[in-house]
Amino acid sequence: MNRIKHAAVCLGCAALSVNSFGSEVYSRPNVLFIVVDDLGWRDLGCYGSTFYESPHIDALASSSMLFTDAYAANPTCSPTRSSILTGQYPVRTGFTAPSGHQKGVHLHAPRAKHLPDVRAVSPSSVNFLSPDYYTLSEAFQDAGYSTAFLGKWHLGSAPHFPEEHGFEFVVGGREHAGPPGRDGTRKFFPPWSADTLPDDISPDTHIDDYLADRAVEYIDSHSHEPFFMCFWTYNVHAPIQSKPELVEKWRKKAGLNNPQHGPTMAAMIEVMDESVGRVLDALENNGIADNTIVIFTSDNGGNMYNTADGTAATNNEPLRSGKGNNYEGGVRIPLIVRWPGVTLPGSVSHSVVSTVDHYPALLEMVGLPLRPKDHIDGVSYVAALKGEPFEREALICDWSHHICQTHNLPNTSIREGNWKLLRFWFDNPDGSHRYELYNLADDIGESRDQSASFPERVQAMSEKLDAFYEQSGALKPLKNPAYNGRTIDVWGYDEKGDGHVSESAMVLKAECPGFTVSTRCVPWAESCAVFEFEARSRNQASVNIQWKSRTEDQFDASRSRDVAVPENWKTFRVQMDYQSVLRGLRIVFEKPGDLLEIRNARMLSPDGTQMMSYEFR
Repeated sequence: MNRIKHAAVCLGCAALSVNSFGSEVYSRPNVLFIVVDDLGWRDLGCYGSTFYESPHIDALASSSMLFTDAYAANPTCSPTRSSILTGQYPVRTGFTAPSGHQKGVHLHAPRAKHLPDVRAVSPSSVNFLSPDYYTLSEAFQDAGYSTAFLGKWHLGSAPHFPEEHGFEFVVGGREHAGPPGRDGTRKFFPPWSADTLPDDISPDTHIDDYLADRAVEYIDSHSHEPFFMCFWTYNVHAPIQSKPELVEKWRKKAGLNNPQHGPTMAAMIEVMDESVGRVLDALENNGIADNTIVIFTSDNGGNMYNTADGTAATNNEPLRSGKGNNYEGGVRIPLIVRWPGVTLPGSVSHSVVSTVDHYPALLEMVGLPLRPKDHIDGVSYVAALKGEPFEREALICDWSHHICQTHNLPNTSIREGNWKLLRFWFDNPDGSHRYELYNLADDIGESRDQSASFPERVQAMSEKLDAFYEQSGALKPLKNPAYNGRTIDVWGYDEKGDGHVSESAMVLKAECPGFTVSTRCVPWAESCAVFEFEARSRNQASVNIQWKSRTEDQFDASRSRDVAVPENWKTFRVQMDYQSVLRGLRIVFEKPGDLLEIRNARMLSPDGTQMMSYEFR
C-alpha cells in the first residue's frame, strides 16, 4: 500500500482550526487506548468484584459507558491484540495462538504431525503481525496524529515491532509474552530485556509504574496536538507477582468466603489501577480530558490456571472457565468507553461488541473515513455509544487449539443475540462435530446445554459458521487421520484395557496388569494441586494415582497414592506435591478384571478453588 499517498488524502480531509497564535491545530480528539493483560470480567469493583479494589477505573466508569457484553476475539494475548489493530478476526489473519514471542517465521498452515490422542488437528498460527495489514495506528498516523505505544506488544520479534505498524514513540513494545524482566523471580522489576527500557534504574521500580511515568511525560509534551496512545499494561499477566508490601496489605484482607481472595492478584490490580489513574490524571492536569476519547479493556478473560498464595490466580464466577478457553470466562471482558460530550456518564450498554470493532468505531469517533477493506470483520459501535439501538451481526471466536493447561478442545463459537453456539470440531465418537448451545440471557455460566432442545437453531447458527469460513477462506481444523480412538474427554487409555462413558461417568476396565489412563490436561499449578473425584468399583478395584511436574520426564512411585475404591460412590481428594508446575496425571490399575467408574472429576488449588473440571459425555 502507498502510505505516503494515503497520508496526503487523510491530511487533506482533516478538520483544522486556528488558535490565537495563528498556527493551525487539529480539532480532532485525542485517543487513549488502555489494554490490561489478562484482566477478567469480574476483576474490577465496577464489574462486581467485592475483594479487588480499583478506585481509579471505577471513577472512569462513572464518567463513561460500561459495556456488559464485550468480547475478546480470542481468549489469549497475541490474537486479540492483533484483532484490535487490524479489525479482523484472528482466524482470518492466521494469528490464532499466543505465539508473538516465538522466534523465527511461523506460517498459518495445516499441521503435518498429529498426536494420536486428539480428534481434531488445528492449523498452526503465525507469530508476527504482518506489515501487509494497514493497522489502526497507521490510520491515525497518516491522519496527522502523533502515535505512542507503551507496554506489552507480543505481536512478533524484530523487525515486527510497533515502529513498523505506525507507532512513533515506543516504550516496552517488544515480543515478550509477559513482563520483560530478565530475572525469572522478579520479572516485573529491572533488569529488563528490551532496548526501549532503561538499564540504569532502581531494582524496586515496577514496570507499570515506569510506563505510567513515561505516559504522563508524553501527554505533557503532546497536549497541544492530537495523539493516539496505546497504554497496554504488563499487569496482570503471570508471573503472579507484585510489590511485597502490597501483597502483605491484601493478605490481611483476604478471606476464603470470597470467590476472589488471592492477595497477590489484588496487589497486581492495585498497581495497575494506580498506573491507569495517573495517566488519566495527566489528561485532566493538561486540560485535555474533555477532548480525549478513552477506551479501557482487556485482551482476554481472567487467569484461573496459575496458582499463587495457595489459590487460583483469580476467579471468574459466575462465568465459566477462564483465559485460554472459549467459554464466557475466557472471552467476555471489561470495556469502558468515555467519549466526552457523547457517552452518558455512568451509563451501561448491553450491546454485544468485539475487539475487532474498535478500529471502525474509533475512526468514526474522530471523523476519519471507515476502511471496510481493512477492518473487514469490525463493526462500528458508535450508535451504542450514543445510546441508540445497536445490534451487530453474529460474533465469532475461533479457538481451535488443544490447550492442556485450560482444558480447551478445538472449537469455534458464534454468538447471535443471546444465543451462543460452540462447535467442537470432530469431537463426537463417530467423528462428527459436537455442539453446545447456551442462552446467555438466563445462563451466563453456560451450565445448561440446550443443543438437544433447539436443533433448528443449532443448524442455523452452524450454517452461519460454515458461511463465514467459506467467505473468508479461513483455515479450519481437520479430522485427525492418526486418531487412535482411545480417549474420553481429555483422558486417553492404553491397549491394556478399555473405556466408555455411562451416565456422565468414565467407565474403565483393565484387561491386563498396568492398564493406564492418563491426561496431559492439567492446570498450570505450582508446587501443589488437588485431584478430586467420585469413584466406585463393583469388584473393589485398587488403583494408583500418579502425577509428574515439568521438571520430571517420567512418573514414579515417589509421586503417587494408592486408592482402594469401594462398591458405592465415594469422594476422593488426592493432594499432589511436586517441583515446578504440574504436567501430567494418570491412573494405573493393579490387576486385570478391575472395573472403575469415575465422575465429577476436577482439579483444585490447595485451598479448594476449582481450576479445571472434566466432563465425561
